[in-house]
Amino acid sequence: MKKLIEIAVIIVMLASYLEAKDTIVIGHTMYQNQLFSAKDKHVFDADREGSRVWNWENANNYCKKLKLDGYGGWKVASQKELQSIMMKKSSTNSLYVKSTFYMPATGGKYDDIWMWTRDSKKSNLGAFVNFKKAKSGWANKKYKGYVICTRSVKSITHTTKKTTCKDSTKQELTHSTNWVKAWNTCSGYTALKKDGTLWQFGKVGGCNWGQIIPVDPQTGKSIYNKKIIYHLKPKKIGVGFKRAKIINGGYRMYAVKKDGTLWGWGEGLGVNPKKLNASRGWSYFGIKYEGNGCCSYDVGLKKNGTLWRFPESAFAQGKYKTTLKLQKISRFSDWKKIVLGCCNIYGLRKDGSLWRSSLDDKGKDGKMVFKKYKAKKKTYDGDMELYPYLKSKMAKVISGTIYSPNFNKKVKVNKDGTLCLLPKITYD
Repeated sequence: MKKLIEIAVIIVMLASYLEAKDTIVIGHTMYQNQLFSAKDKHVFDADREGSRVWNWENANNYCKKLKLDGYGGWKVASQKELQSIMMKKSSTNSLYVKSTFYMPATGGKYDDIWMWTRDSKKSNLGAFVNFKKAKSGWANKKYKGYVICTRSVKSITHTTKKTTCKDSTKQELTHSTNWVKAWNTCSGYTALKKDGTLWQFGKVGGCNWGQIIPVDPQTGKSIYNKKIIYHLKPKKIGVGFKRAKIINGGYRMYAVKKDGTLWGWGEGLGVNPKKLNASRGWSYFGIKYEGNGCCSYDVGLKKNGTLWRFPESAFAQGKYKTTLKLQKISRFSDWKKIVLGCCNIYGLRKDGSLWRSSLDDKGKDGKMVFKKYKAKKKTYDGDMELYPYLKSKMAKVISGTIYSPNFNKKVKVNKDGTLCLLPKITYD
C-alpha cells in the first residue's frame, strides 16, 4: 500500500512538472516559469537593469516583491535549485536545462544564459549558474544577470482533497485553486484568476442560438451526428484584468479595466484581448446579439455620459479591421443608464427622463435620434421583457452600466477556487 501511495505521489508531481505554465513544482520547490521577453534580452545585452535582469542585491528585492499565481514568499533560486534543473546534454536550443523551462534568447552581444542565485560568499560574491555553458561559480555582486524566483511548497500527498465535479462537468486540467470567475463563450469558456490573468478554454464565438436540429420524423432522432467535446486545457490570453468589468456577449467579450481602458476579443476582434480605444474614460460596454428578428449591435457608455458604438459593418464576415473606430451615436452627453432592446436603445438621462431610439432612426448628422419615451405595455415594439425595467425608469439597472436581456450567464466557480466545466455539444 505504501509503495502505491509513493507511486501516486510521483505521478502527480510529474504531471505538475510536465505542465509548462507560469509556475512549475518539482518536489518541495515551486519555480517561476514565465516567458522571458525581448526586452529582457535587450537589457541584458546593454548591461543594464530592469524586468528580469538585475545585480545580485536587486535580484533579491525583485523576488521579494513578486506576486505570481496568487503566491508571495518568493526568493531568488538557490544554486542547488538551478543545478537540479540543469541537464548533462544540451537540448535543441543548445542550452543545458530541462526543456519545460522558458529561457531567455541566446545570441546578441552576450550569448550566455547567466542566472543569479541567492547564495552569497563574503560581502561581494554571489553564486551564479550558466545554462549556456553548463557551469556554476562565483561572481561580483555588481554584475547583471537573469533571475528565476522560487518558493517552498508542501509535498503533495494522498490526503490532498479531490475536487468533485457534479453531473457531466469535468475539472479543468491544471487543477488550479485560483479561479474567481468564468463565462460561457459558446465554443468554450473564458476564465479569470485571482492574479488578474485571463484564460481561454476552447474559443469565443460560433454561437448557434435558436438553431433547429432536423430530426427523423419516424424515429424522432436527430439526423446529424451529435458530438460532445470537453474544453479543459486553458490558454493564457491576457494579464491585468484584476477587478475589471468583464462583459460576455457569447460572440464577443469586452472588458473595462480599472484604469478605464476598453478591451475586446472574440469574433471580429481576435483570440487575445485588444485595446480598442485610447480613452481611459470608459464605464461599461454592452452587447445585443441577433436572433428572432432582432438586431446585432455593440454599445459603449463613457464616464462622461456619452454613448458610442461600432459602425454597422464593423464585424462583417467576422474579420477584424485595424481601422475599426467607435462612433459617437447621440448628441446628448448625460446618459446615466442604458438598456438594449431588440432593435431599440433605451436610455435614462441624469435628469431622470427616459428616452428611446431605433437603430435606423438617424438625424442629418448621422447620429441616432432619441425621443422621450413612456413605457406602455400594450405598445412595446417587441421589447415586452424589458417592461419591468423601463416602467420603473431602470431602477433595477446599476448606474453607469448597460443592460442586455440576453447576456450569457456566468459559470459558477467552486468555493475552493477550482473550476468544473460542462462539455460543448455540436452536430455534423
